[in-house]
Amino acid sequence: MADTAENDDLETAEKGKQLELITGRQTAAILMLLFNDEEAAQILERLEPHEVEALGEAMFSVANVDATQIDGSLDRFLLLTMNLTTLSYKPDEKVSRVFRKALGTSRAETIMNRFAPKRPSNIAELLKWMPAKEIALLITNEPPQISAVLMSFLTPEIAAETLELLPSDIQADVIYRMATLGPVSGKALAHVQALLENTTPNEADAAPSMEVGGVLDSATIINNLPKERGRSLLKELMKRDKITAKLIEDEMFVFADLMNLSKKDIGSVIRKIDATILVPALRGASKGLQTKIFGAMSKRAAETIKDDMADAPPQPIDAVNAAQKAIIAVAKVMLDNGEINMAGAGADYV
Repeated sequence: MADTAENDDLETAEKGKQLELITGRQTAAILMLLFNDEEAAQILERLEPHEVEALGEAMFSVANVDATQIDGSLDRFLLLTMNLTTLSYKPDEKVSRVFRKALGTSRAETIMNRFAPKRPSNIAELLKWMPAKEIALLITNEPPQISAVLMSFLTPEIAAETLELLPSDIQADVIYRMATLGPVSGKALAHVQALLENTTPNEADAAPSMEVGGVLDSATIINNLPKERGRSLLKELMKRDKITAKLIEDEMFVFADLMNLSKKDIGSVIRKIDATILVPALRGASKGLQTKIFGAMSKRAAETIKDDMADAPPQPIDAVNAAQKAIIAVAKVMLDNGEINMAGAGADYV
């Protein structure tokens, strides 16, 4: 009997070791392979592109799992899902269907825009499956305004990659139009969606106007471009509209980006800043950035600034922002002169 119990313990321990080798992703892959083709396909079509890629890779990696690992994966799945309900799965789609059925598309959209969280557009859903090269080919001959609307739905990385694939003589125009986009009409959105679906625009079903783009979007895209191209685009924008170009440049480098500086470079910047500016600027900084800046100062100087911060009265947000912009301005000059370097993307363009 003792030998039997010992063998059982050894077997249990061995199973435990085997299960430890199976990751959550591989568990999902095993379950996918146990479903029939139609069931598996229905699951895949609900996933994001990066999830599909990761799951597909995992499905190949689990082709040789044994029965113990399969049983363990099923047990893990049941344990994780026993307390879940379906109420939280895409509630926006459920609510939208009910309202459309009751009120019709136009009235439903009008009402839901008053209370519903901002929902992702069908345009974004279509675009996330398209590579940058295909998107660029699609919009190359479109008016810059349409290109700007479409690109405002892309991630900054894909948008930058797409922008580089467009003719160089229209890139600055597209970035400018993105920065200055206001509410985009439902007619324009319907045109973009039809372009992606290769269909005729259905203006009868056009959604209400939507706020897209903006200065921050343009700045983020430029931050994802190669250094020289980003600088070149900013120069072109300066010639066209100095105010908009300056707004974009300001968004490309914000106070929080100082976290990307080394301790030595932060110290170099701070030595050029007067305490009367540093105190309000740090009042509006994150704890992490405060710690990093204090760590780049002498112990005595850091304690002095901390005491000044503690003694200072509450600061108006405008004063905090102005102080931070003053420090950013100094850092920009030092970056341009090569006195400091930044690890983050934004440093390449200021």
